[in-house]
Amino acid sequence: MIFRISTNLVLTAALFTLSACAQQSPNQWIPRGYSYQDNTPLSSPAPSSPWLKEAEIQDTEKLAASTAAWQGAIFELVDGIQSALPVDGSPVNVKALPPVTNQDLALDHYVRQALIQKGLTLTTTQGIGLTLTINSQPLTNEAALKQAKTVPNFEYVEDMDVKGFYLLTAKLSDSYGTLLGESKTVGVFPHEKAEYSRIPGLSIAPIAGINNDPTPIYERD
Repeated sequence: MIFRISTNLVLTAALFTLSACAQQSPNQWIPRGYSYQDNTPLSSPAPSSPWLKEAEIQDTEKLAASTAAWQGAIFELVDGIQSALPVDGSPVNVKALPPVTNQDLALDHYVRQALIQKGLTLTTTQGIGLTLTINSQPLTNEAALKQAKTVPNFEYVEDMDVKGFYLLTAKLSDSYGTLLGESKTVGVFPHEKAEYSRIPGLSIAPIAGINNDPTPIYERD
């Protein structure tokens, strides 16, 4: 027995088969696994630092002026101990004198930059090489002002406004504590703030670097 299939039926079946093979949207049938709460576009995250809005310097000219002032002051400070700096490759451990303020952190940064540019090796391991102790004090501090008056490049006029003036000191010593050289200068940083808004007693930044003996993981019997 011979079955005759109409041409129209064959064409209909063929078109149905081809339509099944047509390209489908990848998300049409495959579960996405996540659903969106809304269509709000992604934006750049807020900067993680500085953590204080008041610490941000919005004016780029002030930022450039502050950087130039720091670099100039650090050049004079490091130049004062140039003859005592090691030439045999001995590492230098830079330590800010506690309590460490915001200006001490800036001082630490620029001093390290200056030493690296001079080709010196820096270390963070205590007891190795030489130790460079640095410190910054605002001249609103009477003791700092008294020391600043002995700095050759600083001329003090009675009752002058010393806001933004800082005494910068550096002392280089060996592993035995023997003083090898010291230097001090006065830097003028008008855009620096001595303190930021904090609960009273909590306005000083934590001490940077290693300040505690590490806890041993294994104890010998």
